[in-house]
Amino acid sequence: MDIVGFSSFLSFNTVTVAIAVVLLILVVSRSLQNPANVPPGPTGYPIIGCLPLIRNRNILEVFRELRKQYGDVFSLKLGLNRMVVVNGSEALREAFVKRADEFSDRPASFIIRDIFKNRGIGTSGEHWKHTRTFSLSTLRNFGFGRRSLESRIQEEVTSYLDAIEKLNGKPHDLKDLTVQAISNNICSITFGNRFEYTDEEFKRLISLFAENFRLNTVGGSTRSFPWLRHLPGNYFNVQKQVKIFKEIIGFVAERVSEHRISLDENSERDFIDAFLIQQKKRGQDDPLFDDMNITVTVMNLFVAGTDTTATMIRWAILYLIHNKPIQDKLRQEIMTVVGTSRLPSLADKTDMPYYEAFITEVLRVGNIAPLSVPHAAKKDIQFRDMVIPKRSIILPNLDSVMSDPELFEDPDEFRPERFLGQDGKLNGKEKNVIAFSLGRRVCLGESLARMELFLFMTSLLQRFEFLPESPNKLPSLDSTLGLARAAKDYSCRAVKLQ
Repeated sequence: MDIVGFSSFLSFNTVTVAIAVVLLILVVSRSLQNPANVPPGPTGYPIIGCLPLIRNRNILEVFRELRKQYGDVFSLKLGLNRMVVVNGSEALREAFVKRADEFSDRPASFIIRDIFKNRGIGTSGEHWKHTRTFSLSTLRNFGFGRRSLESRIQEEVTSYLDAIEKLNGKPHDLKDLTVQAISNNICSITFGNRFEYTDEEFKRLISLFAENFRLNTVGGSTRSFPWLRHLPGNYFNVQKQVKIFKEIIGFVAERVSEHRISLDENSERDFIDAFLIQQKKRGQDDPLFDDMNITVTVMNLFVAGTDTTATMIRWAILYLIHNKPIQDKLRQEIMTVVGTSRLPSLADKTDMPYYEAFITEVLRVGNIAPLSVPHAAKKDIQFRDMVIPKRSIILPNLDSVMSDPELFEDPDEFRPERFLGQDGKLNGKEKNVIAFSLGRRVCLGESLARMELFLFMTSLLQRFEFLPESPNKLPSLDSTLGLARAAKDYSCRAVKLQ
């Protein structure tokens, strides 16, 4: 290359670099600016946004601080995503109940798109509406929210109690047993049968769901920067998640195939049968009843109905250990209403207001779904003189209600009596506890969860006294926050009552 050519080459590259720098400055400055009328919030940093603000911090505490500074509706950039957080009972009901049409979509993700093929009840649009409607109708037919399901749950309660009794009051972490018992209720409804707690295939399924929950976090790296999943290696556990989902899909698909072989259209045994009967009527070309929708919907039911309820039971036991007078008072109510000759039944529930106050306080303080599940804006939304931009992720901050001192005096205290009037009956404050979310995306399994919590907890208290592993050391009340807020692992002693 001659001198002139080399000079031209340098000049060309200098211009190119200069243009690139200018474009980068424009992109950075644009990323730091909020669009007009967008909900207020912290400025953040170029490219990464406000990720440093929440990294290695309790996101609920961060959101409480931001609410004080910016109000009930604020926003922040997390990488490429804009997150809008809705706080307070009034704003939450205005958005997710009164304006449910605009606030009920889910964010698109490569898992939903590529692995689940936009199937199941975790999607959006008309397909989601029809799948949810059919699923809810079918679950009601199999006893969701009705006493016809009670005998199935009581069968599982008996197996659960017997397994705990075999521990002979020795220190033990009841987490795995509790997850298996609750999962078996879903198995009974969807597959038509329960599994023994020692069944290796069943234990493998439970471990897969547990690992999936562990890997998921609010505002995780691949949610903020979707392109990270394409990097070589598996630094962000994306391939591990994909492998887990595919293995679960394979397990459920195998159950679907078994059901198809033994299907009797005149005798619905379970949830899968109900889907397959409709599939035969409408054909596999109907996306509502194709095999993938059956499989993913069953997966959704497991996610919605297993870990959450098991987590609430673990919180309940933890608070019983920390509050011996409350445990004694609950047991006295059970003995007065039920006695010891039979298991508690749903018919007893109306005569047990102290239990209702206790479990409501567990739901409030345990706060297992503090940020519910992310919603999304499919178009620009005008809300409270602000604009929530299209494709924003919208978080219903349920924690802002559960911890609101204006609704619950001394909210950090565990005090079931706050929900009881002078007559010993519920005083109406329990309606402020929105543990199962609200609006059209309210938890599909709420009625089942409430049935399980009553039948499991009252039966546990009827048979056992719960004590700490060591008399001088209570288990920690600290939590871990992934997709759910769970108590840290702990062991306790379940001592059989004489």
